[in-house]
Amino acid sequence: MKAVVIGGGIAGLLAARVLTESFDDVVVLERDKLSGQPEYRAGVPQGRHVHGLLVRGGEIMEGLFPGLYDELVQAGAHLMDAGEMRILNPLGWVASTRTGLPLLVASRPLLETHVRRRVTAKIMDDVHVTGLSFCGSTVDGVLTGDGRVDAELVVDASGRSSKLPKWLAEAGIVVPEPDEVDSRTGYATRIYTAPKDFPVVVAESLASPHTPRGGIVMRIEGDRLMVTAQGAGGDHPPRDPEGFQRFLDSLRGPIAGMLADAEPLTPAYLFARTASRRFAFERTPGWPGGLVAVGDAVCVFNPVYGQGMTVAAMAALVFRRHADFSAKGCRDFQRKVAKTAESAWVLSSNADEGWVDGAHAPPGPFKRAFGWYLKKWQVALVHDQDVFRRFVRVVHMVDSPAALLNPVVFRRLAKYSRPDRRPGRRPAVPNPR
Repeated sequence: MKAVVIGGGIAGLLAARVLTESFDDVVVLERDKLSGQPEYRAGVPQGRHVHGLLVRGGEIMEGLFPGLYDELVQAGAHLMDAGEMRILNPLGWVASTRTGLPLLVASRPLLETHVRRRVTAKIMDDVHVTGLSFCGSTVDGVLTGDGRVDAELVVDASGRSSKLPKWLAEAGIVVPEPDEVDSRTGYATRIYTAPKDFPVVVAESLASPHTPRGGIVMRIEGDRLMVTAQGAGGDHPPRDPEGFQRFLDSLRGPIAGMLADAEPLTPAYLFARTASRRFAFERTPGWPGGLVAVGDAVCVFNPVYGQGMTVAAMAALVFRRHADFSAKGCRDFQRKVAKTAESAWVLSSNADEGWVDGAHAPPGPFKRAFGWYLKKWQVALVHDQDVFRRFVRVVHMVDSPAALLNPVVFRRLAKYSRPDRRPGRRPAVPNPR
């Protein structure tokens, strides 16, 4: 039995790792030419920017590749408690506290390279997949610039730029229009030297409608800082050095001041393709056998929330409990994949709705209630370590969002509903150091 995975990014590598448990031959086809070293590549255009590996995603990767964390730390990555990130929300610094949840902090190239080295599947780089090969109503391989590769199972893990809907349309299979939420977020990133004792992560979060600017500074390998300036609602940071610095200076928090002794090592790189998009492949009439999709090819999130790699890791585990890749079995697989992404989609898309142009239909009762509830959380996170601890576990996908909806939480939130603690006020913002 042979499986072909289209795409050698995190989603494809993790899918390949799990598929090697049940397939005799697993081949990964990657369009980019790979050097074997931690380098930025065209196939991951957001790879030059801050990447978040949520705690749940890290747990899955460590389970698939025992000792991966130790390898990465030896290579310069950092391991910290997820609750000790220094985060400024619109009302002040959140009540950081230890949670016992290990958070790995590293650049995307370093993480991806070490995962790739541990995958035992055959990885073929510089291969351009141009379409699907069909035998009746079943996909039996892929077409490439050099010919054809046979397979009993084809996995599309080619990411945000996936051509799967187009390839299916060429075979007469029409995929429903995707759900899409575009917060018009853009961000720019520069690498700096790291001043002595600089924190591992300092972040200033965005919040609609009054806080369109934010940023995050992450300590990465090589004793460097990755500094990402973020702007929502079309308020994008400039890429020229002077404009980038002015944007940092405009932030409410102390990020610009904390970088006073840091020296820039690179230009600023801009990325603005941040719309969230979700395909309902599980509802596609005539879905063929022998074909499934995972990762950003199915559901792509605004990268600001750092959910993509973790949802891809959760989807990879679906292969362990799924053996039927007939047409019906593949649709069942897509239903399971859609379920793994559901809570992440609800959290991020609802947060981004606040930046959507007013021409859209007004939000329904659920979205209004959800937005109101998140504003209550913004207040509580500044004052209550227990509330923050619960929030961290949900954001990092260790707990379900249902954990935020219980009587204990309601009572604690009620304490922080006074007018002087409502979103929109601008408290003094001291340096977190």
